[in-house]
Amino acid sequence: MGKTLVVGLILAILAVAANAGQVVDGVLMVNGKPFYPLGSWNSDYTTPEDIARLGMNTSFRGGPSTPEAVETFRELMRECDQRGIQVVPYLSYGGAGVQPWAPEAVRAIAKLATEPNLLAWYVGDDIGMQHLPGIRQTVDILRENTPTIPTVADYIAKETPEAKTVFTQYIDIRCQYAYPIPDETFAQYLEFFDRQREFVGDPLWTWVQSFMWGRTGRALNVGAEGPGPVPDPEQVRLLAFAAINRGVRGLLFFPHHELHRLPELAAEVALTCREIRLFESHLAAGTTTFNLPTSLPEVNATAFQYGNSTVISAAVFKPSYHRWVDADVLKDVSIDCPWADAELPQAVLTATPDMVPCSVSIAPNPEQIRVTLPSLEIAGFVLITNDNFELTRVRRMAMRIPKDLRTLIMPAAAAQHRKVSSVVWQLGRDNLYSTSDMMDAVRAQDACAAALDRRDYDAAVRAWRALLRADRKMLDDVMRYAEAHQDMLSPSQQAYLASPYGLQNIPGLGDAPPADDPRRFIREYLVAGPFALDWDGKTPETPPGFARAYPPESQTRDDAEFETLDGKGKWKNAEADLSGLLRLLPLFKTTENVVCYAQCRVQAPREMDTKLSLGSNDGAAVFVNGKTVFSWSSAPEGGRSAHPHQNEIPVHLQAGMNIVVVKVENLGRDWQLYLAIHDPKQELKLELE
Repeated sequence: MGKTLVVGLILAILAVAANAGQVVDGVLMVNGKPFYPLGSWNSDYTTPEDIARLGMNTSFRGGPSTPEAVETFRELMRECDQRGIQVVPYLSYGGAGVQPWAPEAVRAIAKLATEPNLLAWYVGDDIGMQHLPGIRQTVDILRENTPTIPTVADYIAKETPEAKTVFTQYIDIRCQYAYPIPDETFAQYLEFFDRQREFVGDPLWTWVQSFMWGRTGRALNVGAEGPGPVPDPEQVRLLAFAAINRGVRGLLFFPHHELHRLPELAAEVALTCREIRLFESHLAAGTTTFNLPTSLPEVNATAFQYGNSTVISAAVFKPSYHRWVDADVLKDVSIDCPWADAELPQAVLTATPDMVPCSVSIAPNPEQIRVTLPSLEIAGFVLITNDNFELTRVRRMAMRIPKDLRTLIMPAAAAQHRKVSSVVWQLGRDNLYSTSDMMDAVRAQDACAAALDRRDYDAAVRAWRALLRADRKMLDDVMRYAEAHQDMLSPSQQAYLASPYGLQNIPGLGDAPPADDPRRFIREYLVAGPFALDWDGKTPETPPGFARAYPPESQTRDDAEFETLDGKGKWKNAEADLSGLLRLLPLFKTTENVVCYAQCRVQAPREMDTKLSLGSNDGAAVFVNGKTVFSWSSAPEGGRSAHPHQNEIPVHLQAGMNIVVVKVENLGRDWQLYLAIHDPKQELKLELE
């Protein structure tokens, strides 16, 4: 090989390598331009097409550790390069406690530096104190072989001086993350990034956690495969904007294969990524001004000044939004933003599929302008500029977004609506005959499908967003209803308020009475039985077993024992659900042509007259302090279904403890009891203790 050819090859290799990622003055650069990575954690079966489909520009995946694997990985990188996708190989070291890569393996992977789309080396995941020596070893080898390629790692150990030294001297880009959903507010999420920046400085990336961890989903009893079907799409968008509003310079969504399984999240990620890429240089390299003055306290805004223009990232962070997002679209939101030019600029809000003009005026601070957004839904970017060419460029790029989303939005609309309607239906807050927001969502879904059919992608996106608003309205109604009944919930039940998707674990919530209902349902019982009803199914007379006084009518002590149809038995604890319904069928083996007894205790502060309210399947008799106050067998009428407040019964309570015993017959099938007491001032104590 001639000398000229060798020199030419070396120069070509150096030229290609020069196009790879570099950190220049704290800014990640690719091809001489600021670069904002948008990617995901990829499995081997995630293709470059999958990544591009979601509007991402970066692939993060496990790197090769053998010479043969390096060449296979190189082929993947070249496929990514054809789609404009940068690659971050992951040298798997960290959280699992494994040893760092052997030096020869690090040198082997370093050969990928000749690929033009090598963005950075990810050298550690969930790094703790024990991993710091390995980080130094790995980075020393990489810097010896690929001195210009940035290193990235994330850190979860204590904020020690040693950790700070390693992460500031050996790691060029820190990737810090937290899991705010469903436990922390977005305000706390913003504070997390402030603390991380104070600890390790800039630039920061973050992982956007696009699902609940499996243990949380299991705790809420949601999701058949571990992670629950949460968060909602809007929460994922807010997670991204929270990071952006704290100057985080790169977003990695985790993980890609979960986004495939959750199309409602995939579409929102695809939209958010594409809107971010409209303003990539501003978000990657712009001078930031945090916490801009806004007209509403829940609106957080950050300015990114780059070149001759500014981009505002604005997001709505209500205290409840880490749990559920309401349907509100804020109107006439004003934001004060730094602006040095004497001439007032133009301002447009990106609200795909629309670019919405915003009014601009002089702010009270002479170095600022006031930008007023006609409306703000969840989050969005505002471009402020006097450059008509830039406005035209952004508008043209934005016009392509709806078409890019065409294969994503219909699966997203269907999946989200199915999730939300399941919540509403399971709680009994909607039925086939009720009028509700459900029909608004259904019509929006139909409109989305029709628009896609006629290839009107702008209309399809608008219909998709309308469906999400209707779904948010339903979730908001459900959560506000649930919180209004919070005082009625046990501590274990209150844990399910963490998400709308946990509410199905609170029996009777959908039919719970208003919190100010003067009739208080008995929730705690002792039950005993079953005993024979001896109903022959024919005689139109009260069954003998209903008239017969079985021992529980007089033996109300907790330790009393009885001979029952199921054998020896005692009083045992039972609990009615939030609607006041006590289901008796699950409590006994023999459940047809029987009676049982349900005992409760009412402690009165003084002697008083009040009313009991009874509902039963089938008939019932009520005894207060051993005296019969109500008796009716439904056998002559063939039984009845139970509903609250079917019978009102005047009763006299003595001062102190009162023993109430209800005898409930069951001819067959359902066996249920409702019992409430009129107590508008909540003077009575209804617990068993």
